[in-house]
Amino acid sequence: MRLKVNKGLKTQKYACVKIKKMQEALKSFKKYLADNTLKLTQQRLLILKVFLSEGGEMSSEKLLNAVQTIDTAVSRSTVYRTIKHFHHAGIARCTHHSDGSTHYEPSGDHTSHMLCERCGKIIPIRNPYIQCLQQETARQQGFTLYRYTTTFYGLCSECTEALQSAKTKPSG
Repeated sequence: MRLKVNKGLKTQKYACVKIKKMQEALKSFKKYLADNTLKLTQQRLLILKVFLSEGGEMSSEKLLNAVQTIDTAVSRSTVYRTIKHFHHAGIARCTHHSDGSTHYEPSGDHTSHMLCERCGKIIPIRNPYIQCLQQETARQQGFTLYRYTTTFYGLCSECTEALQSAKTKPSG
C-alpha cells in the first residue's frame, strides 16, 4: 500500500521554515544596523528579501540584476554595500572562487559543493554520507556542530572531457 503525500502540507511546511529563516535574518540584520548606527531602508529590506528568496550562491552582480527586476532605482553601489553588511551581520557567507570572483550565500545552512577550478561551475552536493561524516567527526572530537560548509575543488565533467579530448588530438 502506498501512502499519498499531501503536497499542500509539504509546501506549507517549507514556506513556514523559509519565513522563519527570513525573520531570523531580518532580526540579525536589524541588530547589526542598530549597532552600527545605520537605518533599515526600503532598498536594504528589498535586497535582503531578494537575497534570501534566491537562495544558494550568487555574485553581487546576480543579486543586483534580481533586485533591479523589482526596482530599477536600486543602484549597484547600494547592492554591493548591502551584501557586505549581510556578511558582517552574519547572515551571508562569502566564498572566493579561483577565477577571482566573490559569491555570497545565506548563512546557517549546511552546504557542500564542488567547484570547478577551470570554468568556475558550482555543483551542489546532496549526499547524506557527507553530512553524517561531518556530524560524526564533530561528535568524536566533542565538538558541538552548528553548521558547516564543504568545498571540493577540481574539474567538472565538461572540463575534464575537454582536457582529455585535447590530449588525444594529434598535433599537426
